[in-house]
Amino acid sequence: MKRIAFSLILSISLSAFAAEIQKTPKLGKVSMDEMKSTICPIDSSAQAYYIFEKGSTSFVYRNTTIREGDSGSDKGFQMVFKNHTRVKILDKAASDLGNFEIYLYNKGLNKEKIASIKGFTYNLENDKIIETKLDTKQIIYEEKTENHTIVKIAMPEVKAGSVVEIEYELISDFLFNLQEWYFQREVPVLYSEYWVGIPEYFHYKPSVYGYYPVHHHTTTAAKTISFTYTYRTDGRVTESKRHEYEERYQEKITTYYASHVPAFKKERFLKAAKNFLSRMTFELEGTKFPNSPYESFSSSWSHVSKELLEHESFGRVLNRNNFMDTEANGIKASSANEMEMVSNAFKYVQSKMKWNGVTTIFAKRSLKQSWEAGNGNSADINLALVSMLRTMGISAFPVVLSTQANGILPLSHPSLTDLNYVIAMAEVDNQTYLMDATDPLSALNLLPERCLNDKGHIIDPNRSGEISLATPNSYATYTQAILRMNEDGTFEGVARREDSGYAGMLKRRQFVTEKDSVSVIEMLEKRYPGIKIKSQSFTNLKAPQESLIDSLEMTLNGQTDVMGTMLTFSPLLVFKTEDNPLKLENREYPIEFSYPSREVIMCSIEIPEGYEIESIPDPLRVALEDRGIQFTFSVALNGNTLQAFSDFRVNKLQFLPTEYEGVKHTFAILLNKHNEKVVLKKIN
Repeated sequence: MKRIAFSLILSISLSAFAAEIQKTPKLGKVSMDEMKSTICPIDSSAQAYYIFEKGSTSFVYRNTTIREGDSGSDKGFQMVFKNHTRVKILDKAASDLGNFEIYLYNKGLNKEKIASIKGFTYNLENDKIIETKLDTKQIIYEEKTENHTIVKIAMPEVKAGSVVEIEYELISDFLFNLQEWYFQREVPVLYSEYWVGIPEYFHYKPSVYGYYPVHHHTTTAAKTISFTYTYRTDGRVTESKRHEYEERYQEKITTYYASHVPAFKKERFLKAAKNFLSRMTFELEGTKFPNSPYESFSSSWSHVSKELLEHESFGRVLNRNNFMDTEANGIKASSANEMEMVSNAFKYVQSKMKWNGVTTIFAKRSLKQSWEAGNGNSADINLALVSMLRTMGISAFPVVLSTQANGILPLSHPSLTDLNYVIAMAEVDNQTYLMDATDPLSALNLLPERCLNDKGHIIDPNRSGEISLATPNSYATYTQAILRMNEDGTFEGVARREDSGYAGMLKRRQFVTEKDSVSVIEMLEKRYPGIKIKSQSFTNLKAPQESLIDSLEMTLNGQTDVMGTMLTFSPLLVFKTEDNPLKLENREYPIEFSYPSREVIMCSIEIPEGYEIESIPDPLRVALEDRGIQFTFSVALNGNTLQAFSDFRVNKLQFLPTEYEGVKHTFAILLNKHNEKVVLKKIN
């Protein structure tokens, strides 16, 4: 996939037109102007806006008294992150902006913790500001994974007109995890600021993403740490001694800021907004402490692979696989060849283990425990699949990746913290097969869409490396309808739709949970007004590797306009495109497709006796210059049968912002042609 400008590390520079660093009010000092505001100053269509969002990260040496023989007394530096946010709610529909989530990381004895949280909701009643304080007892701490906790905060009394304000402090032992900062949100931000003070001992590389400019101002400050060492002397009398020492160092202080940041307006065909929002991240490249050599922390995928292979919850659990010998030997004995072994093992794990919805690269417990329990997280299940394949003698490896929602992996610094998912890979006859057994609707080389996020990395001492997650499968639908039109403008006949690849997966996900065919029919009749289904049957519903075929016998009404002796209708009837998915005037981020797609529609309509064609839509064939999108449309009369054909293909996975207008226009052409009318005239 072509890399685009957003992922480059951009330089941050001041200009003559740069915004100024602003002073913002303290917690609780809300103004009457803020309360009475009914429109966002920079976007009249906004349902809410951030009045300001300010953050800071500082390094604090908390334990300055160090006791001899007590290694725990020398904790070293900790990071303190503070956030102060104020949001104006203009419309009730945006009241969810009064909910906040804070993510905490922990590993072993080290952890991130909330030191304090304060919050208020302000409402205007009879020209008086009414303040409602956040009840901290209502805050929810949810353990997302073994290493991650989400702090969920729901502010009280949030309604249209409210101003919501929150301030919190987070303390972290993880110096590699300097808090990232978002300057852009899904609603406008009037002012955003991030203050970062870094001691000279730490070397971080800042990276800026997105399209909106961020400015900065840098200064330095002299800092001092006063240490006290306590120790005991040996001799005739044991004494406690104290030694005091001052360490002086320089702190680099940088204030990053942006003002009048427009809302990030999401539209279809976007994997993750995180990839394109204006934001900052910081990579710890290395440290240089007094009287110590420089220590590099810049990682490589070989380092990541080594760490995972030695990790108790990854490489080590993977090697303990003798518990599944019986099942593996049974599958091996019943399979004709290695390809069948892979397919059967995959299906067996899919049916035996149920996913609990947790995405992670680390097993929660031993694979034997998860296997016996019949459930687990993404690592439990897919590491078990790798283990089973290896037990059968198949070349199999774990592949780690970042899901679409988690964002694309950064180019500059491989890191365990950027990974949140693991799948299985097998090699048979020089062919590679990727599998995710968490999803019962997935198949060989048909990964769930969440996994289709550029590249993954094979973790193995002898076979490590990068692998493309792009699928050899596409999204393909083929709809064929054979109908007879009645004189009253209604239609009756049969339709057959074949969904293959990702179209089949999505269709199965939509229908497989339905308890019976009646509920599926009701769903279809609700989706397509005017359709009445007499009978329906599925073929290959429970065979994800095969095309899903949906056959219908039906009648249609409400598709025809009667104008005197004329009948007019779209020749694609209910199968036509109803809406253009691209609506933004401008789009500053790429259009992203997870897979190529093709949608073919063929309608054969027998026209009623006593009518003749007055006019039909003209044929059309269009394509973008690089054939990234192609569209063919035609309507023809063969005897008394009208034959309409539409073929729409998306061949390219990514279109740059400069290509947006062309793609949007092609969708508009598709929409217009699908809605053009056939006109029938009654013969006198």
